[in-house]
Amino acid sequence: MPNRIRVRRSVSLRRALRMLVIFSVLPTVLICAWLAYSNYRLQREGFEQQTVLLARAIQAEIERELAAIESGLKVMATAPELARGDLKAFHQHATNNVLAPDMALNYVLTDAKGLQVLNTLFPFGAALPKAGTPAQLQQVFAQRETVLTDLFKGVTTQAHIMAVGVPVVVNDKVVYSLNMGLTPDYINRLIAQRPLPDGWLIAVLDRSRTIVGRSRDPLKFIGQLVGLRVQQAMDGNSSGFLESVTKDNVPVFTGFSTSDRWGWTVVAAAPQRSLYDHLFAQLAQVLLGLVLALGLGFWLARRAGAKVMSSVQQLNDTALALGRGEDVSPPSLELQEAQAVGTAMLQAADAMRKVKFFAQHDALTELPNRLLFDELAQRSILSAMRHHGELALLAMDLDGFKKVNDTLGHSIGDEVLKTVAQRIGYTIRASDVAARIGGDEFIVLLDGVSQSDALQTAERLVHALCQPYYGVSVPLGVSIGLAMYPHHGSDLKSLMLGADSAMYAAKSAGKGQTHTAKPQ
Repeated sequence: MPNRIRVRRSVSLRRALRMLVIFSVLPTVLICAWLAYSNYRLQREGFEQQTVLLARAIQAEIERELAAIESGLKVMATAPELARGDLKAFHQHATNNVLAPDMALNYVLTDAKGLQVLNTLFPFGAALPKAGTPAQLQQVFAQRETVLTDLFKGVTTQAHIMAVGVPVVVNDKVVYSLNMGLTPDYINRLIAQRPLPDGWLIAVLDRSRTIVGRSRDPLKFIGQLVGLRVQQAMDGNSSGFLESVTKDNVPVFTGFSTSDRWGWTVVAAAPQRSLYDHLFAQLAQVLLGLVLALGLGFWLARRAGAKVMSSVQQLNDTALALGRGEDVSPPSLELQEAQAVGTAMLQAADAMRKVKFFAQHDALTELPNRLLFDELAQRSILSAMRHHGELALLAMDLDGFKKVNDTLGHSIGDEVLKTVAQRIGYTIRASDVAARIGGDEFIVLLDGVSQSDALQTAERLVHALCQPYYGVSVPLGVSIGLAMYPHHGSDLKSLMLGADSAMYAAKSAGKGQTHTAKPQ
């Protein structure tokens, strides 16, 4: 039998070259995939920080508004009509009260048994509802402190409302709870004031985790419990981040923050599609680069690998700098895919800077907001306490500003507020702190000053803010209340209350002047 020729399995050169190119490009493919994943992780972390920071910023705005309502109610609770038991006169006073005309549904006075003794929705002397007062308002009598109720249905209106109650103290005894009814529309208006990226969602929850405000379809979902996954994430946590699905079945990245004072929670949700769409676009770019690399061959693949490694190193350096909170500059990248990641890093860094800034500053005047002011003021008080120093707190409220908005429009009112912020900055020292805490309310911290120096600064502020404003024919001025540490209070809360009371006294005395708080 003749010998057979052993035919070894042959491989075509074309196929070998194709395999060589494939294996040469494989590291590039893996690197591009890693870059895409790194970009995904960075953007996801950016969503986490943005949603939580946004939730905290809106929470701070709501707390500021509620603090203003609480202050106004406490002033009403000291009305002389209540002290002498003249409920008819107080009914007239409450009916005409303009404390919160765009937010208050009504004012209700309840006794220790939870029975209504006065309701501005009813004429004085008319029969009042015998039930419907939330049990939470009984804490006003038990704890002698302000209470914010959960959402409930009003007996009279049969609509969803919340209530803020403060104690009415006569002869050192809580005799009534003075309550203001708030509608969810008030919360929705606060949410609507902040512009949101496309598809983002804001929801406000009460202690029972019921939706009391929502930026999208509020009428459809107010009064419903938030989703179970969000409830579970909130258990035992004051803030956090998770993936969830909205009530209208939209997958989202969700950040939340709960108020230590009121127990309410703000939830900020960003649609997952905004991240995944970008990720899929990057994957398409990676695949396109792979096809080109396979077409050009091993040499181009090797060069691309070198460029990728250089880009990865620069992106790593940029990512580490970003993680340390340092300012990052655009890395010099040659690969389009890597440039997209670098651009995303820069965008994330810029977005985080902006969110952090506007979480601590007023968007209109760019002055510190109440949250940042409280932090700086607490530090100054602690320093004054250690060094036995003094500091002053000036609470300021513009006189006649409402007429500017009513007659000239809110755009002119905004320009006035910007001018007020500039004049305050020109008048005080660089070391002093000025903040806008609401509408036309400002507050100034003067560190290391005596009472006489603080009064001189206050008078300069009165003079500066009473000057004419460009394009505004309405006369404007300012009333200022001065409180000194430690003479008028030993902590920020007592100083704020003293300055507010003095400011209201200045308004009552004729406006356009400064009053000093009463000593503790």
